[in-house]
Amino acid sequence: MKVTAENIAEELRKHESFEVRIEDAQVIERGLLEKFMVHTYSYILEDLPGLWGFLYNSRFINFLALRSRWPLAAMRHKRILKLLREFQPAIVISTETIPSGIVAYLKYKGLYRGKLVVAFSDYHLHPFWLYREADLYLCNIAQQADELQKLGFPKEKIAVVGATVSQKFLKDISKESARGQLGLLVTMPVVLITSGSLVRMTVKEVFLHLLRSIRSYQLVVLCGTNEKLKAELENISPPAHHPVKIYGYINNMEVFMSASDVLVGKTGGPTMVEAVIKRVPMIITDVRPGHELKNLEFLLNHHVVEFSRNKQEAAFLVEQVLSGKRWNFTQAYNAIISPKNSKSLLEALAIVTPSDTGIKVQNYQEKLA
Repeated sequence: MKVTAENIAEELRKHESFEVRIEDAQVIERGLLEKFMVHTYSYILEDLPGLWGFLYNSRFINFLALRSRWPLAAMRHKRILKLLREFQPAIVISTETIPSGIVAYLKYKGLYRGKLVVAFSDYHLHPFWLYREADLYLCNIAQQADELQKLGFPKEKIAVVGATVSQKFLKDISKESARGQLGLLVTMPVVLITSGSLVRMTVKEVFLHLLRSIRSYQLVVLCGTNEKLKAELENISPPAHHPVKIYGYINNMEVFMSASDVLVGKTGGPTMVEAVIKRVPMIITDVRPGHELKNLEFLLNHHVVEFSRNKQEAAFLVEQVLSGKRWNFTQAYNAIISPKNSKSLLEALAIVTPSDTGIKVQNYQEKLA
């Protein structure tokens, strides 16, 4: 969701008509309640995935959750309201449901008079993401738009835009150049292992199994901020036919993808898009019930990824890709990046962008008052 916000901001900054500012709601709303909610979510998702799947899909739980949004927003809105009064934005684009709820609450109370745009990062639709106060929904896929209309949201509040991609992933980097930048062997295939923002210890299991393959290839593992995992992997002695490089947090994923022949990881909206742009086959593993499983179902149905149920299957699928298994990147591109009848981000935002010439974005609230 953070990456989605950054990509949208990058796209808008290319145009003089927008003054753009990115804010992290978790940072703004920092405090005991925020820490508790983030910790609880992470703990349930990683340690009690079955419970998370039940909570995510239960109609009764969703009924209760939908009715708790306004009281929670009322408790947490003051810092975001202060920010909105300082910056006076004409449009707030939210990529996460908690800030969406807070801004929706402020609109309902008449404390924010600008527009609220909700941007999706996933490949399904969940009722907890939806607010009648939103002026526009930016959908990744056509199915989200169809479901919104079935739920009674007017067509003029819905735009299918596909995925917004960072410009750095659109730059052509040859495998040879990318491997040279990373100090990798130019002539040996590269298998990239990652697991998104919450890097799981099951990465270690996949890593160990891939080391057992008799086929020669390089293994590159991205551990993010998981120092424990990084230390454990660095203590493993790989066989000679599997050169290994272990990394912590990196900020040049476009180079790593350009250097790779196959990527093994978990579902994550921006990562799927980046891999398709870089034409890197993706093997998904370690999927949790709930939003990850729903994303996986869409990606599998549209042949964007392959799914491995265990570490043995992951190794098998990697060898299939390296042996020449064909990947339909055109179909994948049309499914998640440029769906049929999709609009550009600017075309979509034109629906809610103030048309009055001379009204600057930062003064829009003042003019409405």
